[in-house]
Order: sequence, then structure tokens, then C-alpha cells
Amino acid sequence: MSKYYPDISHHHTVADWKEVEKNCPFLITKATQGTSFVDSAMEGIVRQCEKRGISYWLYAYLNKGDELAQARFLVKTCKDKVGEYFMGYILDVEAGNSASGVQKAMDYLKTLNEKMMIYTMYAQYDKYKNIIAARPSRCAWWEARYGLNNGKYSSSYPCHAGADLHQYTSDGTCPGFGEKIDLNRITGQGKDETWFAVPQNKKPDKPEGEDNVKYFSTIKKQTVSNITEFLHNRGFGAGEKNMSRIAAENCQSKEVRSALFELAKQGKLIKPSGLNKREETEEKS
Repeated sequence: MSKYYPDISHHHTVADWKEVEKNCPFLITKATQGTSFVDSAMEGIVRQCEKRGISYWLYAYLNKGDELAQARFLVKTCKDKVGEYFMGYILDVEAGNSASGVQKAMDYLKTLNEKMMIYTMYAQYDKYKNIIAARPSRCAWWEARYGLNNGKYSSSYPCHAGADLHQYTSDGTCPGFGEKIDLNRITGQGKDETWFAVPQNKKPDKPEGEDNVKYFSTIKKQTVSNITEFLHNRGFGAGEKNMSRIAAENCQSKEVRSALFELAKQGKLIKPSGLNKREETEEKS
């Protein structure tokens, strides 16, 4: 089966999320621009990705000038909206931004715990090459070069050597989308699909039969106060069916909900397969 790596914004409509889930290991979507614009589609896309287990990246289109303030606005806007499948932040550098301004924005993102990316245009490589070369190992370089821009990648129009992700068309097609969209390819020059689809502090799942125990993500900060809120925050129901499955994998305490919440806070709550999604099968709490 072919895999697709699209980047989208409010200009693109997801026609079938099941197709996206099946064909796209991760999504890249616009979050902000400047210090006031928030993409209208961002929150809905984040909710769907969290619900369906699709890894996602959020980017800021950097207007020219005060790039640091724009990076801060990106994080301030998104930090309370992201969840388990959030990968990291991206700086979209294509508005003739100064190298010094971009460096300040990069230095700010370096202080965070997530992975990150910098997006540049092929023709502007010389302007930002020093920043690209000095990027940390947890930062990918994403470069745009279209060539014929006919929806297909052509080796006659490669990206620069060292680019990790190559945006090769704005005229692509992808299952689940009704219109033409940007498509990318992983170059294999340093970072593989796992790097782009597995969050910084999460280990890839082992193959079946190799101690493949899955855990719920830990609570990064105290935003929930009980197991029901914890599960709802991750898109799952907390009714009798789900709680029975989770308890069977974790504990048989008389105070089962309190015990499960303690495990959740420690990152030790085993995640059984076949749990009901709250949005699809509403259960009584």
C-alpha cells in the first residue's frame, strides 16, 4: 500500500478521515501565522488526529519580522490543545525572513521538549544554510522544490542534499482529500518514517509477539483529576465495557478507578486493544 505525507491548512477539506487514517502515517497542518492569525481548521484536525491515533505536526507561517514573537505565539496557541499524538512544531520560512530572526525563533523551539522542523525554499538555501547546518538532531529540515509540479516526484528536480523531507508538489492527490494538496516524500538521508511519526518521548510499538504492551500516554501536567477525565482527554469512553477491559489488564482493586488513575499518572496504565471511542460509542460513566 502506498503511503502519503500531506501538509494541509484550512484551504483543504478532509472528505474521509478513515482513508486518511489508513494511508497517512502523519499529517502536517498549519496552526498560526504572524502573532494573531490562528488557522480555523487546526483544532478540528488535532481532535481527529487524537481520536484516530494519527501523528501530527503544527506549523507557523512566519511573516517577515519578529520571528521570535511568532514562534512564541505558535506555542502559546497550541500547547493546551495538543495531546498524545503531537509530534512537534515547525517554522515555515518562506517570506524573506532574516536569518537572525529565524535563528532566534529556532533557539526558542530548542528550549522545548518536542521534535521540531524548519521549512525552507530551494532557492533560499544559501540564506539559511548555516542555520540548517547547525540545527539540533531532533530538528528535521523540510525543503520545497516542485520542478514540473504535476503531482509526481521527478528525480530531475531533487531537493538539496541533507534535506530530510521534500515537498515536491502542490498538485498532489491523497486518499481522503477531495482536492489537490501538497505532498512530501521522506528522503531517507537521515530520518525515517518512524522519526516523523513517533513522538519524542514515546517508543515505537514492538511487533506482535514481541512483548507488545501498549501504555496510555502520561499526564504532562495536571489537567485531569480522575480516570474518567483521563480517558475522555484521550478520546475514549469510561463506561463499564472500557473500564472492565482496562481493569482486567491492570488491577483488580476494590477502588479500581482510583487505582487506575494512579497508574495513569505514573505512565504505567496498560492500554488494551478494542476500546470504544467516546465519539463513536457513548458509554455511561
